[in-house]
Amino acid sequence: MKTDLAELLTESPERLTILVVDGSERLAHLRALYPNAEIHAVTPYEEVAEHETLAPLRILWHVADWQKEILPFPEEMFDRIIAEFALEFAHEPYDFLMALNRRLKETGTLYTSYPNVRYHGMLDLLRAGDFPVRGERRLYAKPEIVRLLNDALYKEIHFTPGERDDDLAAGEEWARKGFANVNDDLSTRTWLVRAQRSTAAGANLKLLFTPEMRRELARLLHRIEYGVAPEESKAALRALCVREGIFSEYLTDFINEVCVHDARVHAELRELFENM
Repeated sequence: MKTDLAELLTESPERLTILVVDGSERLAHLRALYPNAEIHAVTPYEEVAEHETLAPLRILWHVADWQKEILPFPEEMFDRIIAEFALEFAHEPYDFLMALNRRLKETGTLYTSYPNVRYHGMLDLLRAGDFPVRGERRLYAKPEIVRLLNDALYKEIHFTPGERDDDLAAGEEWARKGFANVNDDLSTRTWLVRAQRSTAAGANLKLLFTPEMRRELARLLHRIEYGVAPEESKAALRALCVREGIFSEYLTDFINEVCVHDARVHAELRELFENM
């Protein structure tokens, strides 16, 4: 069984901003999925950027060695980043994942993949004393990927099998020897990864209002939560809700997301909720 990274992407007519790192073979499919997107592509090869077959795709090219050079983009620029080889070939995986995170919008998503060191074929080679990977390529087990992405401040991480055996018997043989085999990990050659900068709940909250409004809303709620000029803060919050059109469901979710003592804040704002 084989699932391609592109199958994790959802077609959209939105004017998204997308970055593709060292993945020129995906550009035609991406343009079909996202006809109105602004697509940037990084490649270390000038001949790729200048290739005539790619010209109709309206790609904004950046010729740079992504393994060695700083990515030439401002922070919070991209809705999607497709960097298939970021984990496998980055010289400093943590630093590169952090760089990608900083260039994602608050609601942005990273798509990548990695070769699984716990695949039974790899374990067979290791048992025979043959480590098949040399040079720059890296292999990973899932816990290490989770740790890397958590350390690089990604909030939600989803795994999908990339290449997996049709016959799971070989993986089950290693499982009988005591190897953990959650989600048929031992029969999976590669894993695909979708990592979001924010939680799903947090991303939904960030889609509706500007960062400036959300900062002011969080500031007022924290003042109410910790009893800092509570009447003045509640009056300011009430005015903010009227001015910005904040509705009760949004305010409830926002309180639950940003406040430690959310029940206390809800109790303090009972009158406000009754009049919304």
